[in-house]
Amino acid sequence: MVARTDTYSIRFPADPVQVALFRHGLDRWLQGLEWPAEERVDALLAISEACTNVVRHAYPFGVPGEVEVTGRLVLEPERRRLAVTVRDRGAWRPESGGGGYGLRTMRACMERVVIRHDQDGTVVTLISNAVPPIEAAEATESTRSVTSRPPG
Repeated sequence: MVARTDTYSIRFPADPVQVALFRHGLDRWLQGLEWPAEERVDALLAISEACTNVVRHAYPFGVPGEVEVTGRLVLEPERRRLAVTVRDRGAWRPESGGGGYGLRTMRACMERVVIRHDQDGTVVTLISNAVPPIEAAEATESTRSVTSRPPG
């Protein structure tokens, strides 16, 4: 079993390989929260897509940049949600040749997606669909905050 932590934070280079490695750590966090399998797949897809958009749109080719992801568990009466932000410090660059399915995918997988662009970059906030609470015995376990470091 994976240890339960209520928060997640990582900063990694805006590189497609790093996004793939990031996804593994995110999945372990969601497993530790005992996030239901179907909703876990939706969260992984939406959050990974937001990170991929940073890689594809935030930084000009050859200019290094970072992706910053923070997540937290939100406890509500009789349900739980994820609140995740994906941030970059780049400049929004629309895709040439037509849009893809990234934003549509994020919106299909999450309850709410909010995108904010300003002079400091772009912040995507993703709020998951609600899931049931975990068993009371597990909910009373002590929790700690974890900060991930990129591999390598």
